[in-house]
Amino acid sequence: MAGDHDRLDRAELLHERLIAGYLDAGFFERAWLAERVERHLRDPECRFLLLTGGPGTGKSAFLAWLARLHPVAPRYFLRRSSNHPLASGDAWSLLLSIGHQLAVLRPEIMSLDLDVEVTQDVGRVAAGGEVVGVRVGEVWVTPFQHTAFQVTQQINDVEGRVVAFEINRLIADARLNNLGNLQSLALLEPAVRLAERDSESLVVVLIDAVDELRYQWSAVGGRGDILEWLAECPELPPNVRIVVTSRPDDKLEQFRERQSDRLREIVIDPAGPEVQGDLLAYTVTLLAETVVASVFRAPPGLARRVAARAGGSFLYVVLWGKALREAAQTGDSARIAAVTDMSALPAGLDGIHRYFLVLVRDSVRRQEPRWRQLWRNAYRPLLAVLAVAQTPLTFRQILRLGDLHDHRDEVADALKELTQFVYWEGLAVQLYHTSLAEFLTSADESRVLDDWHVEADESHYEVAALLIVEHGGSWENCEDEYALAHVVTHLVAAIRVANSASLRNKATELLIGLLGDPGFGVGRALRAGTDTMLDDYVAAHEALRPASPGLIHTLASTLAEVLARLAGRGVRDVADTTHAVVGVRIDADELNETILSRLSDPAYLERFVADETDRSLTLIAFSHAQATRLRRKGDPASLEEARALLLRAAAAAKDFDGRTTTRLRSSLFYDLGYLDFLHGDHDRALDSLERSRAAAEEGGDRTGAYISRLVGLRVGLLSGAVSPEDYRTALEEALVYFTSDEARGPHAARWAMTVHGQLLDLALTLEDAELAATELQAMEDAPWIRQAGRTDIVTKYRARVAAVVGDRAEACTLFGTLLRDELTGEPSHREELSRDLFYYGRALADVGDIAEARQVWDRGLRCPDNAANWPWKPKIAALLDN
Repeated sequence: MAGDHDRLDRAELLHERLIAGYLDAGFFERAWLAERVERHLRDPECRFLLLTGGPGTGKSAFLAWLARLHPVAPRYFLRRSSNHPLASGDAWSLLLSIGHQLAVLRPEIMSLDLDVEVTQDVGRVAAGGEVVGVRVGEVWVTPFQHTAFQVTQQINDVEGRVVAFEINRLIADARLNNLGNLQSLALLEPAVRLAERDSESLVVVLIDAVDELRYQWSAVGGRGDILEWLAECPELPPNVRIVVTSRPDDKLEQFRERQSDRLREIVIDPAGPEVQGDLLAYTVTLLAETVVASVFRAPPGLARRVAARAGGSFLYVVLWGKALREAAQTGDSARIAAVTDMSALPAGLDGIHRYFLVLVRDSVRRQEPRWRQLWRNAYRPLLAVLAVAQTPLTFRQILRLGDLHDHRDEVADALKELTQFVYWEGLAVQLYHTSLAEFLTSADESRVLDDWHVEADESHYEVAALLIVEHGGSWENCEDEYALAHVVTHLVAAIRVANSASLRNKATELLIGLLGDPGFGVGRALRAGTDTMLDDYVAAHEALRPASPGLIHTLASTLAEVLARLAGRGVRDVADTTHAVVGVRIDADELNETILSRLSDPAYLERFVADETDRSLTLIAFSHAQATRLRRKGDPASLEEARALLLRAAAAAKDFDGRTTTRLRSSLFYDLGYLDFLHGDHDRALDSLERSRAAAEEGGDRTGAYISRLVGLRVGLLSGAVSPEDYRTALEEALVYFTSDEARGPHAARWAMTVHGQLLDLALTLEDAELAATELQAMEDAPWIRQAGRTDIVTKYRARVAAVVGDRAEACTLFGTLLRDELTGEPSHREELSRDLFYYGRALADVGDIAEARQVWDRGLRCPDNAANWPWKPKIAALLDN
């Protein structure tokens, strides 16, 4: 994904060609719908608008029109047949698309990452001396902003070291930012800046066809698709509106439930008078077009009867009008008669698809004595390819993917005959609407004998098989973008929709063979990015999970080799990208386990990564990730293995330059200390955290040093080694630092908020109502909370304050909502879960619900011992004993 936006021009980025296609000469403005939408957009309490309607009801065309009505309207069109690199269906691609579009539409609201200008005039640098123009510890470069450095150095005599510019770490891939950072950089912060410049302007984000997510394999299953992000979306600035269109879909329910207070909905009712009026007016306009009216005199009532047959579908009338217009242009009186024969014209979208396909088939039958052979050799294979194509296809691609080179002329003629069913985008063609693909591939038994029926599983399989025959063994050097991008998608789709065990087994065998070739993974990653390659493996893993464990192990083993080879080629951030795509997904845990086990093994890496520095960095990164995975398992053997990995990684860091070494060691010792903190091993935690602090100080990382020190002090407070007074003094000192200009980087604002949270926790421990109120207000005002959309943190602290020094009934309500997923089954590994169960139980007891309080406390005692529950379990036990 990284870098794909660089290949997009303005028109591609803003979907201008797609929008222009909807707003062609035949576009019909729907004033009543626009008025309803604009009324909701003007509602100051509205943040989301959901527009739902069946297939062909004009949702996409209307959204395209809305894009032209609003000057600041980032737009995102989900399509199963799309090669747009920023329309893959996951939350990251949505936010990247929004950020890039805002940078084009209003560049002044996208701020600089860093702007530095330095001039140096030095006479002499002696041996052993050093002059550095700019030294930056860590820079996070977003794709929507820019970083500017200008260093001018005039040095007369140099014996030592002269450096113009030095960055310890440059983080440039937005996909590696967490979602909170990305939504702030791409949408929340720019919207706030826009409001400061123009209080009347709205940012109207347009998201079309979220029901298409079911066809986006890479966005499904736990990495955060658009609907998941919409459901969990943080508090939006007052000048942001998000307009979403969809067919009716059960997957919308979570979005509706979570955003109910901020969500407005408009349903396009096919039987409603406004829709019927639009259809009638549109049909009348079609019949009055010069090209039609000059050769056909519409009988009275024809427009009304056609509109009635449409069943509320604009697409029905569009297809009908397209057929009539083309027949009129060619003077085909027989086709005009067929199109306008109301005794034969069926009702509904499926009906008109079938009717027009019958007309095409019958036309071929009249013209060609051997029509069945022609239909079998050209028409049906052409429809099969178009029905499963993942992007618009050129004529040459159609011939390749359908293995139709021997029938080139027949296929060209078939495309002309099927012209009303297709849409040309430059030199590439696709089916006119997704509803036609659904009609062609319907699983309805009554349709499988139709001359145009397409077996989707077979078509997906056959396309993939052709691509593998063509490119198998040479994937690493493959330049066929369609093959690299979609061969896995076709095989996964074949497995998902397979109508027989035989075809499922054949597709599985091909998929395992494809992804068992490391060359495919390497070629895919080098062409499209490591994250996109990983999406393929995750989608395959999801499809193959019902199969034998041996298949998953083969898949994971090859993926580990692919990642090792990429590291050996110097590809950056392989481990971070793997964690972002695979490590955060519960459903890909089997993949993650094998990857991390192999890539945290020095002997394994030595086979693929020749450069010692690259190998050591890769080993440290994957060891770090493996230790985190093992830590979460919680059993003693896993915890000891995690500790051993972290210690080995810390030792390996000695091979680098001093600055890099100290920072790596600080991070690793921090994790060692935090690991011990979670399990209540105070002494070891304090020792590791102190080593982390010292390494950070040595590397000039004051922010890291403060973070390690504060966590160490909290361990000391909870274990009784640090007094509340000393702890508060240290927190107040740290707060001065984190709110100063000296504290920079992505962690400073978050830790300013965290310090307020720790002061608030201290206030609750001391039951200091005044301090609690002050720090709760500071939490509510913290910029990081707003920017990251983490209002849930504030809600959690409100509940704790209410339980200790406030309204106990309010605490019960808040905790009941916050902990609703934690009150059934076994307690989760959520960090310090027992703390909130402790406070919730207190609130319940204070309002008289003793029995419920005891149940909550009992759950707190059963919380895992590897999730920092040790300080709270004794407090709970004491309450239960009373």
